[in-house]
Amino acid sequence: MTAARFAAKSRCAIAFAFAALALALGACTTNPATGEQSFTAFMSEAEEQRIGAQEHPKILAQFGGVYDDPAVAGYVAVIGGKLSEVSELPDLDFTFTVLNSDVVNASAPPGGYVYITRGLVALAGDEAQMAGVIAHEIGHVTARHSAQRYSQAVLANLGTSLLGAVVGGGTASVAQYGAGLYLSSYSREQEYEADLLGVRYLGRVGYDTGAMAGFLRNLNSFKALQDAVAGRDGTGDDLDLWATHPRTTDRVVAATNAAGAPRLADPRRGRNDFLREIDGMLFGDSPDQGYILGRRFAHPDLRFSFEVPDGFRMLNGTQQVVARHKNGAIIVFDAAKQPYSGPLTTYVRSRWAPGIELRDVEAISVNGMEAATGRTRLIIDGGTVEARLVAYRYSAERLYRFLFLTPLDQTERLSVALRETTYSFRRLSDAEAAQLKPRRIVVEAVDPGERDVDFARRMATDGFRERWFRVLNGLGPDEEPREGSLVKLVVR
Repeated sequence: MTAARFAAKSRCAIAFAFAALALALGACTTNPATGEQSFTAFMSEAEEQRIGAQEHPKILAQFGGVYDDPAVAGYVAVIGGKLSEVSELPDLDFTFTVLNSDVVNASAPPGGYVYITRGLVALAGDEAQMAGVIAHEIGHVTARHSAQRYSQAVLANLGTSLLGAVVGGGTASVAQYGAGLYLSSYSREQEYEADLLGVRYLGRVGYDTGAMAGFLRNLNSFKALQDAVAGRDGTGDDLDLWATHPRTTDRVVAATNAAGAPRLADPRRGRNDFLREIDGMLFGDSPDQGYILGRRFAHPDLRFSFEVPDGFRMLNGTQQVVARHKNGAIIVFDAAKQPYSGPLTTYVRSRWAPGIELRDVEAISVNGMEAATGRTRLIIDGGTVEARLVAYRYSAERLYRFLFLTPLDQTERLSVALRETTYSFRRLSDAEAAQLKPRRIVVEAVDPGERDVDFARRMATDGFRERWFRVLNGLGPDEEPREGSLVKLVVR
């Protein structure tokens, strides 16, 4: 291509990019919830519904599927239906789903799909608090925040394409990644707007509009407890409500005051109704995902168990179990995606870690099972770690695996403990599996003279029993449960 033709093509590309950018900037719509102009040029309402339906099965897979309790599901759907009917989109076919996950979270992708986890339901103190979370998510839908976020991302990519046309090279791809990362969660302004709208819907249905701030205070206490259990310094998990909905109690209170919702003489809280509906609900790990029992993990359906060393905190996901130590060591346990009938030493070298030079690869036997191990060094986040891989042939159809990652200055100190974890993996008998029971929430009335310590003794939590009881029941630092009131307990 001649210099003249290249220059002409570049001028054409630049002109096209400017035209597309100008067209996009002029494509604003009237927001149905606020009446203000918002930029949604690149996602129509029909497209929102199509994307919501497309993402629905993916969200179910990520969060353990639908929580299979018709009473709880119906209860949430009825509350969601009442709130959506008083929104600015009463004719939108909303879908309300309780996810089978103990992660405390809620979300509202495009198209009227609203999700809350059973972990969030368990943390809520009453019906009004749960309704406040649902109303907030409906606010994201009616304000078309997903369409705004997507359109802003496309616009950012148009801008970076323009930059690439001007300077050439790979600038656009790097900038596009940055834009996508920046727009990966709702902005502070969008969260505030969803709070304003949520308070509006709560008031219209007759709920106490202060319930949204009350739930956020519960969430503060829960997060502090989780940090204490994990021995961490306040950094939460990527999928919790703090990470996906960055809000503060002060901003929620400000939104509540600014919403102008009518002050009701007798607003609904619905605590007793709420507690009766969730009585018997699963708490923590689901049976089909296995159980964390202190340092032990046991799966009754798949019939295996193992133990991690002291100081590691386990997180049970849908695809893997991850245990972390505050010194940076990580244990990842999962199942191989496909069966493998050849030697496990070959599997470790060629199937699991192709292209990586493994040292000290050897076949071993663990509790009657064929296994193999090898080690290498990897660079992760700019640092070098020792990586040890262990694969087990549980049966002809199933392989299980451990990946141990240790900072170099911790490898020798942890070597014996991690070796014990390697050899702790074993099959469970039918009798052992039958003894594994899920934890559930039970609701009881407070008898005269009963205090928090009396209930705490019965809490089936791994440590911090009194604190778990207080957090789940929304009790302040010096507050005791009131005689005759209903409280939540966690039992097996």
